[in-house]
Parts: sequence; C-alpha cells; structure tokens
Amino acid sequence: MKPFPYASRINAMKHFSYALLPLLALAYLPSLAFADDTTLDLGGAVMVRPAYTGSDDYHTNILPYIGFENLYGFDMRGLAITSDVIELGTGKGPGRWSLEAGPRVSFDFGRDSSDSVTLEGLDDIDPSLLLGGFTRATIGIIGFDLSVGQDVIGGHTGLVADASIGTRYPGKGWFVAPLLSVSWADQSFTQEVYGISEAQTATSALDQFDTDSGFHQVSASLLAGIDIDDDWSVTGLVSYREALGDYRDSPIIQAEDGSASGIFATVGIARRFSL
Repeated sequence: MKPFPYASRINAMKHFSYALLPLLALAYLPSLAFADDTTLDLGGAVMVRPAYTGSDDYHTNILPYIGFENLYGFDMRGLAITSDVIELGTGKGPGRWSLEAGPRVSFDFGRDSSDSVTLEGLDDIDPSLLLGGFTRATIGIIGFDLSVGQDVIGGHTGLVADASIGTRYPGKGWFVAPLLSVSWADQSFTQEVYGISEAQTATSALDQFDTDSGFHQVSASLLAGIDIDDDWSVTGLVSYREALGDYRDSPIIQAEDGSASGIFATVGIARRFSL
C-alpha cells in the first residue's frame, strides 16, 4: 500500500463518501430504540481504500469525522443528511418492527484524471449533490436500508440507489454488525465511472466502452465497535466490494493498475456529546 501524504487530505475526500457507504448504512441498522436525544459525534479515522473505483492502487488517509443525530430533526452520517418524516412501529430489536422514511441529501467529491496514469486524457468527474430519499425498516434483529439520489449540480449527473440488509449484535459495551449491499445506477453514472466515450479514445490510451443502467457493485461489510467509556468509542470497518456483470470489462478495471474488487478498511475514534 502506498502512503498518502497528509497534505493531500483534501483530495482524499473525493472518495470519502464511497468508502463510508457501508458504515452509513450500518449506522441505521437495528438499535435499542428510536433516537430521542440530540447528540454530536466528533473524532477522526484512519482509512485504507482504492485510489478510485476500479483501481488496484491503495491509499491511506487520515480524516476528521463529524456526525449528529436528531439535530432539529436531522441526522448526519459522513456526507449524508437525512430527516425522519415517517417513523412507525413498535420499536427496534427482538420481537419488534420499525419503519422510517424521509428525504436525503448527500455529496460526492467526484474523481480527478490525475488520480492515475490510466485516467490520463479522461474528463474529471465533478462533485455531485444527490437529492433523494431513504427507507429504513427493521423486523426483529434484521435491518433493511434503501437510499436513492439524483445528482442536481452536474457532477456524474446520474441516479443512484443502494440497498442493504444486515443485523447488529450488541454485547456489553461492544457490538458487531455484518452487512450485505448492492448498488444500482443509471447510464449517466455508470458511463462516467466505468465508460470510455468515443471522444475520450482520442485523448487517452483506452478503448471505447459504453455502459447501460444496472446493478454495478456488490459488497460485504463487517462493522464492530467498543466503548472506551460513556463518551468515547472506537469503531472499525472492513468492506469487500466486487464489480458486477459487464462493468468488469471496463478498460479502467482491465488496465494494469485496475481491479474488479476492492477492500475498504477504517478505524476511528469519536467522542459523543449530548446537546
């Protein structure tokens, strides 16, 4: 794994949302009850990730973390803000059920062609602001999560959706939570991330590659955490991801420094404040 200079941490944020997707989904899987208190989490994390989607080159980042729950009715995890407009059920946990839904806003910093020699000659993918919604449901100890977002500021210009299923096993001062998820995107997104246009073949060393809408990635993740005391906690995440179907044939993935699979890992520490 190649070291990633702390001075370049802003560039690392371009992939922050991708790396944290499993962590964000797991954060909403079954807990003991609906959130009533307002809390603020502040901390930092060390993260190991592919340089970009389809890369076999790994970077190590040191990043800050901020999150909150029930702040004027809004929750923030990573680069996503949600609000529970619908909140139904008997609770969360064994023998109970719940359903939550509402609007969701998230941000993606995009991709730079300077991230790899393979990307030289390709257009940068500008930042994207995704407006959409989410639905979270629990039946007993099983949790389901579906989020959908449409870019509205001209980044990848695509519509994306992520569906997850998982559970959470709480111990005394610790927990373990496995998760399976699948990602779908329309042609605008997949062409930007995996595709090579006819015009780009003239400015890069890659062959033309056209994509369609579809399920492009599946992942399996494991999140675990332990409480240091009443305020401080340490959380770790390992996530394995695999490209699906024809997207595996992308010249970006088939390049010498490309890969159809990737591993994301992060360890963080945070302090929770009650507001």
